[in-house]
Amino acid sequence: MPKKTLMCLSIALLTLVVWVYYNASLEHNTASLVPVNNNINTNYYIFNTILQPKNIICSESTLFIILVTSYIGHVELRSAHRQTISADDLQNFNITRVFLLGRIPQNEKYISQEAVMDESNTFDDILQGDFYENYRNLTHKHLMGLNWAATHCSKTPFILKVDDDTVFNIDTSYKYISQLPRTDNQLLIGYILNNTKPRRSKQNKWYVTYEEYSRQTYPPYLSGWYYIMHTSLAARICAEAKHQNYFWIDDILVTGIITESLKVKLKQLPENYWLEYYELLECCLKDMITKFIKCDYTVGPNGGRNNLINEFNKAYKLCDKWQNCTTRPADLNLKKVCILNRDRAIFSDGKAAEINGVKL
Repeated sequence: MPKKTLMCLSIALLTLVVWVYYNASLEHNTASLVPVNNNINTNYYIFNTILQPKNIICSESTLFIILVTSYIGHVELRSAHRQTISADDLQNFNITRVFLLGRIPQNEKYISQEAVMDESNTFDDILQGDFYENYRNLTHKHLMGLNWAATHCSKTPFILKVDDDTVFNIDTSYKYISQLPRTDNQLLIGYILNNTKPRRSKQNKWYVTYEEYSRQTYPPYLSGWYYIMHTSLAARICAEAKHQNYFWIDDILVTGIITESLKVKLKQLPENYWLEYYELLECCLKDMITKFIKCDYTVGPNGGRNNLINEFNKAYKLCDKWQNCTTRPADLNLKKVCILNRDRAIFSDGKAAEINGVKL
């Protein structure tokens, strides 16, 4: 065989090998981005449910429904929420609450579907979707909750969406939401994050490819820790989601990409409403208990302390009951006198957290 022909065949063979390798790698990388439930159509967001509350009543007199995004294994956290805001409290405030769960992942060893069904039968506040628990499926969980609320609580003016590891004061939340205009069907208010850039490092938990999101900066969006939305806006967001490509960072999609498409203007919570770090919340709680200085803040992270939401609300109620707490002196500014390790911020640094081997 002539050398020229042999060289051409070699080049052609090498080209074929490179092409096969490239496409195999591309297929592998793309497959790794698909949510863990293999039956998921990535252009469709809202799935069937396995469990739904049976007797939750929403009406025009119900001020808001609390949607709590919860990992299925967080039984103690859900218990802390129920102890903090009991069924009687919900009735007295004329509000309601639903916990949002997914299916049990295969490597979760400490809870069974039977236990979840027992919890649902006992408290009647579980909404479980037909998708597996995984941080890449949080968009499905988030929109499932909004869709359920918009469908079953359409006459209830507001939705308060929180994460299960968020500490919030129910008294101040109720007072704040009570003064919001019920006719503002564009209302979406929380902690606004501006100029956040996609994480392009493959080692980052929040790594996003250019195929998933090509722009250099995310639109303004709200932290999913705690935000307030008009219920009619939730219905519009769920309808618009069907026309959006799948994006797995739920806060950015729901309160950023979709609201940008709907031309909804985000609103910022008051400056003294939010504590970004767990240590600040601990300091605020300690000062209420030991110095009788009332905590002016409403929301913060629990820092891994499941019962902190209960302790915080109890201390606040005791201040109100005994009327022995004073306002914080100007020279004792909480953010200046409290020592911080800054364990958790509004937008995490992308280091993967795990529970029983499940990345969250």
